[in-house]
Amino acid sequence: MDRGIKDEGFVRRAFEVAENEHGRWIANQAYFNHDANSTLEPSVHAALVTAVSIYVQKYDWNEIEIQNALSSNTVGAARDLIDRLSAQLPQH
Repeated sequence: MDRGIKDEGFVRRAFEVAENEHGRWIANQAYFNHDANSTLEPSVHAALVTAVSIYVQKYDWNEIEIQNALSSNTVGAARDLIDRLSAQLPQH
């Protein structure tokens, strides 16, 4: 069954409608302030994986970083990943 670009379009449209301030509710800092052993909320985990996937494509990072994001299931693991990858982001 050929779906054309329906699925791709669905995801692309979300990126088009998203605005900078949406980051406040997609991955609010409060979620990252829990105990390091706390399980990462599913929506925050999805946002983290999406963000890392974008950086991998944009900055030509090793795709292993997507797997690292997928395996970051706790708040502490997510914070460690963010700390490590943030250091690799270009300054703006």
